Amino acid sequence: MPFDPELDEAPQLLARAAGAAGARPDLTQGGGGNVSFKLSGERMLVKASGVRLKDVTPAGGYALVNYGNIRRRIAAGPGGENEFSDFIRAQALPVKGAKPAVPSIETGFHALLNTVVIHTHSVYANILNMSAEGYALGRELFPAAEFVSYKSPGPQLCSAINDRARASGPQVFFLANHGLAVAHAGTGGALELNERVNETIRRGLSLPPYPGVEPAAGLSGRNAARLAHYGRNFILENILSPDQFLYCGPEALDGKGGTEAVNEVLTALFYILDCLKALKFTPKFLTKAEVSCLGAMKSGRYGAK
Repeated sequence: MPFDPELDEAPQLLARAAGAAGARPDLTQGGGGNVSFKLSGERMLVKASGVRLKDVTPAGGYALVNYGNIRRRIAAGPGGENEFSDFIRAQALPVKGAKPAVPSIETGFHALLNTVVIHTHSVYANILNMSAEGYALGRELFPAAEFVSYKSPGPQLCSAINDRARASGPQVFFLANHGLAVAHAGTGGALELNERVNETIRRGLSLPPYPGVEPAAGLSGRNAARLAHYGRNFILENILSPDQFLYCGPEALDGKGGTEAVNEVLTALFYILDCLKALKFTPKFLTKAEVSCLGAMKSGRYGAK
């Protein structure tokens, strides 16, 4: 029998978490970030691929999956990128009154954690995630947190998180060159934990206010100025995150077909770079091999997030 969203409060709770994270461009940019909510009977609601967090509603923008099967697959060895992606898609279940939705590429690691998972690309967490000094400082600020070295989105990241995941209890994961994930038994607890982690970093490092994302047909004035400061070649040749690689290619930097998502990602990138410089931290860029792997994913499954 298909899941009926009108007979369960889970879609409202999922939408609450998604809306809170998705409304803040300092936490999520473009199609980045994810939320999930586990139901009884090994079922889980998770943001659908290609949907922005702020667009998730109780009526749609999410997929229903069998997360128990996904957990067991990861424990046994998730396999290769395409194989694992196909498996995740095959776990989608029907939702009454909704068109079939494709689960996000990040569904795998959500299946491993507590009831509610909020994953963001927080600029504050990424100052730690994207600097050589960030690991030691993060350990001081969050001694109970998990720090995961960079892994490509998909089976590699799932396997790394699986080694440290708990199905119960609050957890905080710092994902190198990627973002932040928090897990909790309830939506309110997850939102509070997410806010507390970000505020601890912001205050602990005395970070400046996050700039507004200026609406623009191409690059915003601020992003164009920061791009001129750092140089187009520098941004193309030094990749800090999968989002930078996905959204900030040559055409985007030239202002051709500029979108809200491009300006959000660039605003986050320049904020992080500016803060790293002010703190005298060393940026930790992805290796050529890691960027090459993202290139292969972009031509396949990664482009839709």
